[in-house]
Amino acid sequence: MSIYELEKNYEFAMEGQNLSEGERISRNMQFVKLLLSNNDQSTIDYHYSLLKKREYKDLYYYIRAAFKKRPQIEEFLVEKIANESDPIVAGDILHILGGIRSSHGISIARKFASNEQEYHREVALYVIGWMGDESDIMILNNCLLSEDTPHLRITAASAHRQISFRLPDLKNKLLLSLKKGYENEKSDEVISWIIIMIQSIAVKRMGLREDKEDPYIIHGELHKAKLKTEKFLSQLS
Repeated sequence: MSIYELEKNYEFAMEGQNLSEGERISRNMQFVKLLLSNNDQSTIDYHYSLLKKREYKDLYYYIRAAFKKRPQIEEFLVEKIANESDPIVAGDILHILGGIRSSHGISIARKFASNEQEYHREVALYVIGWMGDESDIMILNNCLLSEDTPHLRITAASAHRQISFRLPDLKNKLLLSLKKGYENEKSDEVISWIIIMIQSIAVKRMGLREDKEDPYIIHGELHKAKLKTEKFLSQLS
């Protein structure tokens, strides 16, 4: 399939953004299927160029995720990220590298964790959660203690849980890191999420729970949960 044909199908998918959900999904999936039907260099370069077109978020996310299905894409992406001037695209490349569990991805994430670009730091925390090891707990803790953005402090807390899923032997070290974050935190929203992560890792009930339908909603009485959490944390060493 030529780039011209791909462009026409991309336009068709774009035109569907104001249609029904079913039609939007159908058009997006159809376009991605066509995009992945060819692995020659011109098609891969075209695919990469679409990461800069982010107006239609649903289609953009389909296109970004599609990179993970391309064979032997790692080297191409590592070369691109070294010279990419668009900070969002660079963050997206790291997201993809983390998604395919690239060893390059975790190395880049460690560097991006202290980058001035907020999106770079955010994606770095995702990737550290997916791939990090004991040495990365320090990076997460530093974020909990010094990151200005509450959302990123929540993301850092969540990365603790992701590591615990893969490396349960790090349970105590992860909890001690979250303890420092909890004791330093002033935002009730962030404290709520730190408590959620503590109780998930410790397999304890502190009185808060995540909504089954909406992952951004927490239920429970924060005051009571804080009392239980502080009692539990006081016993950690």
